[in-house]
Amino acid sequence: MISLLNIKKQFGARILFSDATLQINGQDKIALVGPNGTGKTTFLEIIAGKIGIDAGEVVIAKKARVGYLPQDLEQLRARNVLEEAMSGSEALHQVTVNLHRMEGEIHAATSPTEQERLGILVAHLHAQFDAMGGYTLESEAQKILAGLGFKAGQVAGSTRELSGGWQMRLGLAKLLLMKPDILLLDEPTNHLDLEAVIWLESFLKRYFGAVLLISHDRSFINGLATRIVEIEQGRLTHYTGNYDYYVSAKEEASAITAAAAKNQQRKVEATEQFINRFRAQATKARQVQSRIKLLDKMERPVQAETKKTVRFSFPQPERGPNEVLTLKEVSQSYGTKRVYEGLNLTVRRGEKIALVGPNGAGKSTLIKILAGVIPIQKGERQLGAKVRPVYFSQHQLETLDLKATILQEMERADLTAAPSFLRGILGAFLFTGDDVFKPVSVLSGGEKSRLALAKMLTKPAPLLLLDEPTNHLDIPSRDVLEESLAAYTGALCFITHDRHLIRAVADKIIEVEHGKVTFYHGDYDYYLEKKAREAPAVGMNTGLAVGVPTVGPVKKQHTRPETGNTEERPRPLWEVLGKGKQPAAKETKNGDKNWSNNQEKELRRLIAQTEQWVSKKTTEYEECVTLLADPKIYQEKNRFHALMKRHDQLKGEVEKKTQAWERLVSEYEQGLAKKEAAGNAMQVVLVKKSDASSQ
Repeated sequence: MISLLNIKKQFGARILFSDATLQINGQDKIALVGPNGTGKTTFLEIIAGKIGIDAGEVVIAKKARVGYLPQDLEQLRARNVLEEAMSGSEALHQVTVNLHRMEGEIHAATSPTEQERLGILVAHLHAQFDAMGGYTLESEAQKILAGLGFKAGQVAGSTRELSGGWQMRLGLAKLLLMKPDILLLDEPTNHLDLEAVIWLESFLKRYFGAVLLISHDRSFINGLATRIVEIEQGRLTHYTGNYDYYVSAKEEASAITAAAAKNQQRKVEATEQFINRFRAQATKARQVQSRIKLLDKMERPVQAETKKTVRFSFPQPERGPNEVLTLKEVSQSYGTKRVYEGLNLTVRRGEKIALVGPNGAGKSTLIKILAGVIPIQKGERQLGAKVRPVYFSQHQLETLDLKATILQEMERADLTAAPSFLRGILGAFLFTGDDVFKPVSVLSGGEKSRLALAKMLTKPAPLLLLDEPTNHLDIPSRDVLEESLAAYTGALCFITHDRHLIRAVADKIIEVEHGKVTFYHGDYDYYLEKKAREAPAVGMNTGLAVGVPTVGPVKKQHTRPETGNTEERPRPLWEVLGKGKQPAAKETKNGDKNWSNNQEKELRRLIAQTEQWVSKKTTEYEECVTLLADPKIYQEKNRFHALMKRHDQLKGEVEKKTQAWERLVSEYEQGLAKKEAAGNAMQVVLVKKSDASSQ
C-alpha cells in the first residue's frame, strides 16, 4: 500500500533518517518506537505529506486514502459535536448538499418533464448516498463517540464547549469515521481514560485498513501491534511481533553484539601483546610486521552508546499510622449533579489503590477530595497523625511557572532544601549541568512532566495521590516510575489509563461509576475476572479487549476484501467446533422445518461443552501470562520461546472457539424464538377448532 524507499531527512546538520525503508501493507498494525527526539512524529508527517524529504521516495498506492491524527489539532468549527464528527467525508458531504439542492429544485419545477428529469437525478444521488454509507453514518458516529467516552448531552452540544482533551477525542472520532485505508496516529491515547483506551484498542484490532502509530502505552501496543519499527540513530530496525517480543529480541541482539565485541577486543589485545613483546627481537621481526598489518586490518569493537534514562525513586516516608486517610459519609455535587452521597473510604498504610471507571464518573473528584484541594460539601475527611499527602494532578504541567528556570521551580517546592540536593534530584531526571538554568517555557511536554515529578521528591510523604502521572512520559521513564511506585512503602492512590502501570503496582482496585464506589481487594486481573463473573456478556468482552481471553462471545473480525464487496463465507459451525454433527430438523407436510427437541438438546450440550473447553484453556492461558510476568523467564531463552509459542497458540484457540460459542448461542436463541412462535400458532389453531366444534 505504502513504500518508503531510502528516505533521508535532516534539519540543519542533524540527520534524522538515512536510507530508511519501510513497507506498509493493507492490514498491518505497526508501532513506531524509539527515544524521544528521534523523529517518530516527523516520520508520520512525511507519510501524511505534511513535510518533504531530502532524498529517497515515498510511493502510495493509487486511490489509497491516508488519515493523520497529530498531537495538536487545528481549531474545530463551531457546530454540533455529532455534525463535526460526520463532516470528515467531503465526498459524502457534497452528495448530501446536492441531494438537498435537487429536492428543492423538484418542488420548484412546474414542468412534469423537468420534474421527471430531476427525479431520476435524485434517485441516482440516493443510490450513491446509500453506497457511501450515508444512511448508517449517523449511527456509526454515535457508536464511535460513545466508545470514546462522549455522553448524549455532549454529542448534542457545541464543539465550543469542549476542552482541549475532548476536542482531541472528537478529532479521533472524525478520523475513524472517515475510514481511511491507512491510519497514522500520533499518541492517540494521550487524552483518553482507561475505558476509552480499551475500546480504541478493540476497534483498531478489527479495523479493515493499516495502522501506523506512536504510543507510550505498552499494553496498548502489545494488544494491537503485529510489527514494531524502532527509530534510533537515524536507522529503522524492524521486528515482527508486539512490544514484548521487541524488548526480548533487542535484549538478545544486544547480548550477542556485546559478546562479539568482547571476543574481538580479546583478539586485538592478544595481537598488541605479541607486537609489544617481540618488537625488539630480530628473529621475530617478520612475524611482528605481519601482526602489525593484521592489527591495522582488524575491526575495532565499538562501544555501544548508552542511553540516558531517568533514574529516581520516591523518598520512603517514616512509618505512620495504619489508617492514613478516612472519608466518612461524604457527599459532593456539581450544581444539580450528585457525584457522591454517603461515601465511606479508608486508605491504609502501604495500600496501592487504582481508581478505575468510565470518564466523568468522578475519579478525579474523588482524588481531589482525598488530597483536600476541593472542600467537602458534606461529611468528614480525617488525616492520620503527621500524614501530609502529596498530590500530582493531570494538569500539573499547567501549574509550572514558565518564566522560572528549572532550578527555581524546584526551589519553590522546598524553600529549605540545599541547591546541591535539588540539583541531585534534577540530575536523576536528566536535567544536568547548565540545563537547570533553562527557562521552563522551552521544555517539551515530556521534560515538563519529568520536572513535575521531580518536585514531588523533595520531601518524603506517607500518602501519594497521582492523577495520570504517566502523561507525556516515554516507555523507559514509565518503567522506572513503575519500579519506584512498586517499591514505595507509603500509601498510594492513583488514576491512570496505563494498564501496564496498574498491573505492575496496584494491589486494590476501586471502581467508580454513577456515584457508586465498589471495592475489589486484589490486583487488576482479579478485578477483570470478578467483573466478568458479575456480568458475563459484558465482562467477557472487556476481558478480551485488554488481551485476557475469557469465556464468552468474541465478535468476528471483518476485513475489507481486495476486490468486490463480498466477505469470505464463514466455515460451518460444526466444522469449527470439530466435534458433533448438525442435528437434523423435522420436516412438516408443508415443507417447513421445525426446531426439534433433539436439536434443542444437542445445542445445549454443545454450548456447555464449548464453555467448559474455553474455561479450561483460558486457565492455561492465564498461567502462561503469569509465568511471562516473571523477569527470570527471559533468562531461559528456550523456555521463554516455548512459553510464548504456547501463549499465542492458546490465545488463538480460545478466540476461535469463542466465535463458535457465540454462533451456537445465537442459533439456540433463534430456535427458541421459532419454537415459541410455532407454539403460539398451534394454540390459535386449537382455539379455532374448539370454537368450530362448539358451534
